[in-house]
Amino acid sequence: MKNIRLLFLVTLGVILAFSNFFSVWAKAPTRAKIVFTSTRDGNGEIYMMNADGSGEVRLTDHPGDDFDPVWSPTGEHIAFVSEREHQGLYDIYLMDADGQNIRKAFSDVEYRTAPTWSPDGEQIAYHTYSPVPDWAVYFDRLGGGKAERLSEATMTRGGFPSWSPDGTEIAFTDVVKRQPPVAPLIMVVPIEMHIWIINLQTREKERLLPRLRSGDTYYPVWSPDGTKLAFYWRERDRQKPGIYIVNRNGRMLDEIVKNAGGMVAWAPNGRELLYSQTVNGQRQLFKIDLHSRIKAPLAPLGPIIGHGRNSGWDWFDPKGLPVSPKPELLTTIWAKVKTTD
Repeated sequence: MKNIRLLFLVTLGVILAFSNFFSVWAKAPTRAKIVFTSTRDGNGEIYMMNADGSGEVRLTDHPGDDFDPVWSPTGEHIAFVSEREHQGLYDIYLMDADGQNIRKAFSDVEYRTAPTWSPDGEQIAYHTYSPVPDWAVYFDRLGGGKAERLSEATMTRGGFPSWSPDGTEIAFTDVVKRQPPVAPLIMVVPIEMHIWIINLQTREKERLLPRLRSGDTYYPVWSPDGTKLAFYWRERDRQKPGIYIVNRNGRMLDEIVKNAGGMVAWAPNGRELLYSQTVNGQRQLFKIDLHSRIKAPLAPLGPIIGHGRNSGWDWFDPKGLPVSPKPELLTTIWAKVKTTD
């Protein structure tokens, strides 16, 4: 009996410690849900709705900006960015899928934005102004660990990492410096933002679209099967932004939506995209069917104000989860209790 009690206490201690970061009682939605940021009420807040735009509920209600919501791989939790504890210092927080149990993702205080989950749900990569100091992409283990620097990511316009579905790569935005065609009296080096991909094993970086010679590419996000990336491209010649998709090898570039910008999110089935667009002076969240190219408005986003500038939306669908749990997607600790001495 002593062994049983001791093992039970150890198991309970592990579960309680783990629950500081992940509530073991948190439940994933039973139907497809979209989380998004809106400034309609004066500052950035996070909302949730069904995939058709119905059933909208507000998840956060705080004077500080809340934005950049991202579903955990199995849907029990949402990571997001907030200044709720330190005004002007944005950091990553977690909440359960119903908006409850809000807590910091990491124990230390740091400027962190643009979270992206690892496929196993144990790590988050983000953009930060690190203690070095420099702007860089880092990743850190939830529940304790040491943050690891992946790459420089250049001021506030860089970063925005996206973890590949197989866990081997991270795409992000960083600067590309162009040499001027002639030597001017005052040397000004043109700067453009482009998408890079880093291999997490070798730490080698490559540009996704090295042949692009004009404009900036932002906000890369992997397709659910990992074969494509969607992103925002602002061509300098035309001054008209758009949403594009390209194969992982940089081929088959396809413009999906004209005159649209900002972050992009894939539907879990890979057949639709979320994006933002201004229509009749009102900024709205849309989804588009990638086969038919039919667009559907989903929710108003409100004006662009402050740091919570309508940034961030993500889509979760329990139908996209495997029937049998995969080790890389488990976020719950299970313990086997000994029943005999």
